Amino acid sequence: MHVHWLFLTISTILTFALLLVLVRWIGSTQLTQLTFFNWVAGASMGNIAANMIDADNTSDFFANSYALIVFTASTIVAAFVALKSRRFRRVTNGEPIVLIHKGDILRENLRKTKINVDVLMMMLREKGYFAYSDIEFGILEPTGNLSILPTPESQSASKLDLAEGPDLSDKGQGPYVELIVDGELDRDKLSSTHRDEAWVAARAKSYGAKGIEDVLYFAVNKEGEVIVDLKKDKEQGDINLLN
Repeated sequence: MHVHWLFLTISTILTFALLLVLVRWIGSTQLTQLTFFNWVAGASMGNIAANMIDADNTSDFFANSYALIVFTASTIVAAFVALKSRRFRRVTNGEPIVLIHKGDILRENLRKTKINVDVLMMMLREKGYFAYSDIEFGILEPTGNLSILPTPESQSASKLDLAEGPDLSDKGQGPYVELIVDGELDRDKLSSTHRDEAWVAARAKSYGAKGIEDVLYFAVNKEGEVIVDLKKDKEQGDINLLN
């Protein structure tokens, strides 16, 4: 297919200019893509803009331009409705969900968010925490970020470390090695701790597990302190920040 380079150049420049105007019209929230709604709107606008650039003739170009303007106007209307209606905001933007409460993982909320334990622990480590027992509240925001409120004991320990420097000889210091996640034992990590499967099974049974398959999460630090969470523990009720 023959490409009309002049038409392609003009359509690209016009598309770029129109996008600049429309994004400024929408506002700064679209630039930062604060919520899932903003992200979807931005992706859709980009797809329509790509159709504008790829148009073969002026008729298709102006049709896609019109679609982009209408879509942008709809996004702005939806933003105004969200300002007035809390219920609409909850539908379009979602709501914060508590994943950790007082050192316990809320597994029902974890399932709702489609986040597994490995991902949750990764998000905690990115915040500088290696044990969820140190967390008073762990809240998944509509943006996908995890907000952390440490326990008072963890906050006090952090202040002490800043003042005196970390003392790794104290119990509970240092990162935890995850040995069991969702009932599966990681034997490679187990060997790095210089412990065996019998030791893990015995520690898990001391917390009420019948076997490794009953353990949701098991981690140990170099001092031998463990964090154990069982699959068959009573599920905690939902904690909704908006109620």
